[in-house]
Amino acid sequence: MKTRRLNVSEDSESGRESSEQIPVDVIIEILLRLPAKSVGRCCCVSKLWASLPRRSYFTELFLTRSSSGPKLLFVSQKNSELIFFYSPQPQNPNENSSPVAVTYHMKIPYNFYFSKERFPPIRGLLFLRADQNLEGRRITVSLICNPTTGQFLTLPLPKVATIGVYVGSYFGYDPIEKQYKVLCMTISTHHGDGGRHEVVSEDHQVLTLTREPSWRMIKCGIPHHPYRTNHNGICVSGVLYYPAATHRSSRVSMLVCFDVRSETFGFIELNETLVGVVCFGTLINYNGKLGALVLTENPNRINASVCKTTSSFKLWVLEDAEKEECSEHTYFLSPSCRELIGDSRLRFVGVTRRNEIVLSQLYHTSNQDVPFYIYYYDTETKRVVRVRIQGMEASIGNKVCTFIDHVENVFEIV
Repeated sequence: MKTRRLNVSEDSESGRESSEQIPVDVIIEILLRLPAKSVGRCCCVSKLWASLPRRSYFTELFLTRSSSGPKLLFVSQKNSELIFFYSPQPQNPNENSSPVAVTYHMKIPYNFYFSKERFPPIRGLLFLRADQNLEGRRITVSLICNPTTGQFLTLPLPKVATIGVYVGSYFGYDPIEKQYKVLCMTISTHHGDGGRHEVVSEDHQVLTLTREPSWRMIKCGIPHHPYRTNHNGICVSGVLYYPAATHRSSRVSMLVCFDVRSETFGFIELNETLVGVVCFGTLINYNGKLGALVLTENPNRINASVCKTTSSFKLWVLEDAEKEECSEHTYFLSPSCRELIGDSRLRFVGVTRRNEIVLSQLYHTSNQDVPFYIYYYDTETKRVVRVRIQGMEASIGNKVCTFIDHVENVFEIV
């Protein structure tokens, strides 16, 4: 195999000649061993060093390395800003686990809807929606944020044919072509039988995240109305899932399966039990399959939280989408587990690679003497372990969204 070599003087602004040569693969190996912030600093060495992190093969190598050490990502909304923290993700947490310290990372000054929406990061990128003033009008914009690089990109507004329509969006990723995409649909009102207003999705558009992103129209064979648009959707293994009804005045009856690569729609019919699971549960990535965590006592309650009175919850997994086969597991909280939860109100976050169910506090209480914790439920031992998170003083008194398995990605979005 031939090794490319770089003469250091090639990219030097000073123009001084030098006989020193560094193979490009050695430079790549150096950069891969560095934290993401240090990679950014090394871009100042030369034009070549600066160009390497922009190359797709380097970002994939860096992402693969980063995936071996996933992080916890905490996002807090304070006034009109989003504040980002991250920390190492505890491995094998137990009663004697040391507190985990977070690192303040960045903040974005926007009037966000983050309190209502919760899109998990995809390969280090986060999809957000916010209010923005444009020529005296308040409009809703979509953003892609990379907490690793500190960059965020405001996406162009989708094409809308008429006034008074609502725009819903979901974020997905194609693992084959390695492309990030946003699915957008306009939702307008039509007169149905007897003068009833039926609200369905009409125009469907897709945006691929590139240097100059733009929207393009796609076809959808079945008009539908997404349930809680912009909220209850998740992308798992290249398929974007979200619950929907045939129209707004009808009950949720289907799970939409949008293939991000082929940009085609599929639908799974839901029975009454599964409607409650996908509508009111927390959709998660369960080992590459669609999963959902839902309370047993309040399965049809929006934003229900786990507290000291919770006795059990369920994990639902879509085992085979084509055959529409599902599995269900019930887990119980012992009195000692509920005592450990105390007065906290917890939200399901996800499931780790070791099949530990992670829960997090909804709010960072304004009482500075009360620590912020995340909780791990071991599905084998049925025990709960809590881990203290330190260094999040900036989030005191505000809502905190917690994400697991976050990875550093040096992919530049601007």
